[in-house]
Amino acid sequence: MRFVLTHFLKPGQIIGSDLELSRHKILIRRGVVLNAALIQKIKDLGFQGVYIDDPLSEGIEVVDIISHDLKMKTRNEVESLFSSVEKNFVSNAVKKIDSIKKLMRNVVDEIFHNRRVMLDIIDLRAYDDYTYNHSLNVAVLSTIIGISLGLNKEALNELAMGALLHDIGKMFVDKNILNKPGRLTPEEFEHIKKHSALGYDYMRNYFDISQNSKIIALQHHEQYNGNGYPNGLAGEEIMQYGRIACVADVYDALTSDRPYRKSMLPSDAIEFIMSGFGTIFDPKVVDAFTKKVAPYPVGTCLRLSSGEICIVVENREGTGLRPVVRVVENNKMTDRTIDLANDRSALNVTITEIVNI
Repeated sequence: MRFVLTHFLKPGQIIGSDLELSRHKILIRRGVVLNAALIQKIKDLGFQGVYIDDPLSEGIEVVDIISHDLKMKTRNEVESLFSSVEKNFVSNAVKKIDSIKKLMRNVVDEIFHNRRVMLDIIDLRAYDDYTYNHSLNVAVLSTIIGISLGLNKEALNELAMGALLHDIGKMFVDKNILNKPGRLTPEEFEHIKKHSALGYDYMRNYFDISQNSKIIALQHHEQYNGNGYPNGLAGEEIMQYGRIACVADVYDALTSDRPYRKSMLPSDAIEFIMSGFGTIFDPKVVDAFTKKVAPYPVGTCLRLSSGEICIVVENREGTGLRPVVRVVENNKMTDRTIDLANDRSALNVTITEIVNI
């Protein structure tokens, strides 16, 4: 199985993983052969790409860091919770928190069990699922970073719960402004910025979760250099959980299609995170993040500076920019494998671009 960008898809390719439109509907099931109409549908819905099965990627297994069933259960509970908050059904929201806490403990357990695995899968989603998938993705990314930083299980549970709810304040802001396709006016941006404090205040009043979890909602837009909001905190004035969630939030937002811009590839988004080292982001958090998140997910086709075309077959912790690749010749996988991080003959070889085969 390998990932193919939407604009590279061709009729006749076989879907390698279910493409879900929402919790209610699978758009295309694994094994379906693509045609021109299906490809156009995928484009229209804003999917960055899909996983396909073909002889080129035979034997390459893409494994998520948490199980699909757990991911969908948690995502659906988040949707139900946020809907209750938006409709001011406080009693329903309060009841949902207990089930979500149990699910998040399971999420943390699964990630902790797989803690030596790099996050190297691209999340496939349509535009209208952004809010709920983003919440879960930020929780997963934050937990992965927390593990890399050596946090214990209790701290990871607090971090994951707060990261899951970091954007709950957006239920109280104007959706026309939130989903505006163009540039926000200064007044509109000030309105959006209120979501941090609104979410924190709501949780402080109603949710039986730790104060450490709640404060993530307040601080996830604070920046390490003091230029963030709502309080302009800097450095370690920002709680560690807030500094972690800031990186996770920005990365997942950048790799998602939004009404006002197209998504970035993981490699480009990671470069952006690295460019904010010590300014927007805590350097220690950036280091932990780059050790655990792969710029080139397994199954990605690349061109090397040597001119060779290859496919990523393995990512290893701490060497995400230098994956293990298999060389492709005449559109067929060869037996030649290159470990870009450790093969002495490849130390001066660089990745130049993601390509289509």
